[in-house]
Amino acid sequence: MSFSDRIEKAKSFEKALIDELGKSGFYTACNGTEHTFPEFTNRLRLSNDPTSLAIRFQPDGIACLGNPPCSFYFEAKCSRYIERTAYEQYMNVYNAGNILVIIFEWSQADWRWNFIEDIHLVPGLLTVAPYPADKRFPVIDGWVTPRNSARWNKIKSFARGCGTPYREVKIASLLKWNVFKSMMLRKLENDKNHNES
Repeated sequence: MSFSDRIEKAKSFEKALIDELGKSGFYTACNGTEHTFPEFTNRLRLSNDPTSLAIRFQPDGIACLGNPPCSFYFEAKCSRYIERTAYEQYMNVYNAGNILVIIFEWSQADWRWNFIEDIHLVPGLLTVAPYPADKRFPVIDGWVTPRNSARWNKIKSFARGCGTPYREVKIASLLKWNVFKSMMLRKLENDKNHNES
């Protein structure tokens, strides 16, 4: 699957997710400058300063429910992997006191999700272990790091990824979609009660 095909698949899933949240009673809005100022965001695609990273990796959307409404961020993923920089930015959102859920299209008929703080990642060494030693990407600080290998230069023109450090999501840490609304309502209520006390 080409990069542009992956982008189209991700946009399609994001739209389906927003539709599904709406059917479940959530009000949603797209989030981030990628929706409002895509040219600006494109200019930042190679920037690594803290402000640019926060802009580049903003969650896809915001949803709310209740009276008065409580809100949370959501991120739609069509991959079983998370890039290191994206994961670190998502944790920044969480560490600032926000609720962030990542929803994965595990397969077309199987959506999985969890709160960012409850998602577990597979150690990079386990991800590369099935490959022959000469085809393994290096693992640095637990993250598979394709660009740090001589092999990456040979395959990057037809590779399915962009070469940035990544880790695989542990499926056992994800929840089935059918419990999303009830668990989210409980989380929003707990968050509201915590903030009122």
